Amino acid sequence: MARPVRLETHSVTIRAPAALVFQMMSAFDRGRIKAGDGESSTVLERSDDVVLAKFKTRAGPFTVTTVERVTLEPHIRLTFEHVSGPLRHAREEFVLREVPGGTEFEHSGEFVWSAVPVVGWLVGVLLLKRPFERVLLRHMAAIKSAAEARAEQSHVFRMDKAS
Repeated sequence: MARPVRLETHSVTIRAPAALVFQMMSAFDRGRIKAGDGESSTVLERSDDVVLAKFKTRAGPFTVTTVERVTLEPHIRLTFEHVSGPLRHAREEFVLREVPGGTEFEHSGEFVWSAVPVVGWLVGVLLLKRPFERVLLRHMAAIKSAAEARAEQSHVFRMDKAS
């Protein structure tokens, strides 16, 4: 198999508690966070800590459909593992850490486009990595905006003004 292409690690501080951010990230099939037209998730199977979900995501002019196994570690981490779609392999991790004033929300990941060693890696690095990261950054910004708005309105998740 081709060597995985590592995505840049991206981090953002969200002025909302980790419990709220986790709740919003794991609300597959329920509610919508405005990240782009035509984007959706559908739960195919669910257990206590694992969800198998189908995602439709806009990437430029294309809609990409994937099925992913999501392992949930409440308030700490969500791990997405590619099951089917246009990639040969993908693994992404979102880690949440409580920090003064909110939650540090960090993403890291890797993917393989093709099993052909040199070609798969080159196509991944030269053609796919930047669009993948643009979609990711758009989603992180949407989560930040939605979580902060919800925390501001919530009696349960409101951040202390002094934080």
